[in-house]
Amino acid sequence: MKPEPLDPEHADDTPAWEPAAEMEVTDPAAVEILWHVEKRVHLQPFMGRTADLATAAGQLRISKTAMSYWMGRLSDVGLIRLVRVEKRGRHRIRHYRCVADRLRVSLLEAPLSSYEGVLDDFTQRWQIQARAAMARSLARQAPDLELCLSHTGAAAGMSSTILPRPGRQAPPDDFIQYWARLWLTDDEATRLADELNALYDRYAALSDKTTKTVPTLLQLSQVRETQR
Repeated sequence: MKPEPLDPEHADDTPAWEPAAEMEVTDPAAVEILWHVEKRVHLQPFMGRTADLATAAGQLRISKTAMSYWMGRLSDVGLIRLVRVEKRGRHRIRHYRCVADRLRVSLLEAPLSSYEGVLDDFTQRWQIQARAAMARSLARQAPDLELCLSHTGAAAGMSSTILPRPGRQAPPDDFIQYWARLWLTDDEATRLADELNALYDRYAALSDKTTKTVPTLLQLSQVRETQR
């Protein structure tokens, strides 16, 4: 999509405007975009900064035609706003920015699939870091460990785990990761959640980036599994 030709008789008269620090989004059309990861990614180039069509398209690695479409949608639902128009020769380059530096959206009325997408989105960065750290840990302990594959008897057919090699002592835990299904009462599940929260609070209070030298990634997960 080519920029519109500049009308030399009209200067840029874009009203002065500053984004809000925070905004709750309630318009259904805007909420629908924000709740779906594959749609709201098009807002990324405009969060906390300005971007023109070419810059935004380049950042997202999509065509200018596709980016132009999404800029139109984002503008129509009030998520981005024109900040300034830059004159380049015979053309005008429009720069947009998100209307707020922090957007808040209610969880009500969202489809289940979008909840799962949101979980994937905000845990992705931590998962990448944790996976890399655990891979390095396995490499350090490789002489004492082995990969074990076995038949599960289920449709999946095969499971895998890491175990100490026969005749070798299990190495000290360099990382801990458990996946397990526990069958508990309501009271026991509540106590488990309370204990996990207390564990985090205790060690978070000890954390001091300026004086301590062992960065440690921690993930605590506990959720009641819906019976189908």
